[in-house]
Amino acid sequence: MASNLVVTERSAGGKKAARKLRHEGYVPGVIYGDEKAPVLVSVGEKELIAECYTSAFLGHVIETKIGAKLEKFLPKQIEFDPVTDRPVHIDFLRVSKNSKVKVSIAIEFVNEDKSPGIKKGGIVNVVVHKLECLCSPDAIPEKLTIDLSGKDIGDGFMLDKLDLPKGVTPVNAERDAVIATIVSSRMTEEETTTEETTATTEVKAETSTETEKKTA
Repeated sequence: MASNLVVTERSAGGKKAARKLRHEGYVPGVIYGDEKAPVLVSVGEKELIAECYTSAFLGHVIETKIGAKLEKFLPKQIEFDPVTDRPVHIDFLRVSKNSKVKVSIAIEFVNEDKSPGIKKGGIVNVVVHKLECLCSPDAIPEKLTIDLSGKDIGDGFMLDKLDLPKGVTPVNAERDAVIATIVSSRMTEEETTTEETTATTEVKAETSTETEKKTA
């Protein structure tokens, strides 16, 4: 999938030039990787903010002409200001048609209204919200969809049953073996109550111990 983000090459580097760019409404960045020299670039701050909070942003392939060549790259990392939360720098990873990139793909659950378990008051207990995968830059799916139709309380969704697009391989198949389960909302309430009771007991025990120390 492709991004509409416009990436422009810039000539000046350094903190002073970066501050000037930000003052003008741009975010400085760099393209690196594929055993080629890094290239300094910039993107519009408003355009970046509009795209960077979407779940699939880090899987968007961007194409732009750098010098005389058309470059392909992926957003890799965004640095935000700790006070204003505005983006202050972005890294792009250069890719080629033979590259394999690691991306996190969002998982979406559909047809809740067709799930007997949900109708009974059950809920989807999501274990894996995003699946980390290796794939070609030209074949990154925007999302993975799991159909809840006909699923009842107690049913689970396993990674080995997930219909992944061709060329998409999970990075941590063993860790992400269970994607989600449909559980009774009563079970969730009981687990929450148990956790709260345990926490209260621990606090009381700590308080009692502190009191005994002071008395001694």
